[in-house]
Amino acid sequence: MAQGQGGMPQMTPEQQQLMMQVQQTQQALQQTQQKLQVLQQKVYQDNPELEKQKQSLQDAVSKKMSSGGYDADKELEQLQSIANQYSDGKQKPTQEVIQDFQKRQQAFQMREQQALQDPSIQAKAKTLQESLKAKIEASGSEGKALLADLQKQIEQLEVLRVKANALLKN
Repeated sequence: MAQGQGGMPQMTPEQQQLMMQVQQTQQALQQTQQKLQVLQQKVYQDNPELEKQKQSLQDAVSKKMSSGGYDADKELEQLQSIANQYSDGKQKPTQEVIQDFQKRQQAFQMREQQALQDPSIQAKAKTLQESLKAKIEASGSEGKALLADLQKQIEQLEVLRVKANALLKN
């Protein structure tokens, strides 16, 4: 690869084209995910049994995360409170507050990831995901179209990533 300004490698026209395609596909994927999120909220509102299933999963994850004196629900509440305190931009957190928040958030996420590895939680999550997908598909043509678009965009992104990796190796 030729060196551009500042010693950065210069992209070939083919690589630039590929990068544009990746960005466009990622943007389309984000838009589809946002539309799907709105539809999911409606599906949850319209299906109390699905909402109960979701709450049951959240409770199971929280319970699994909470051990040795750690209270996941309380910690999440405190983390949200700290984030909200500074979200309006009127107050600036100190470096100490930022570091403490990041440390606590990482610990929370690590516990959450560990909880999500539990087979019983994975089974609950899979059941919920399948139920939600079925309700979205049953909600009408918009739901079916969004799910199809999502799948197509994910596959397209994967193809583009493979092409990008091949181009980088040359």
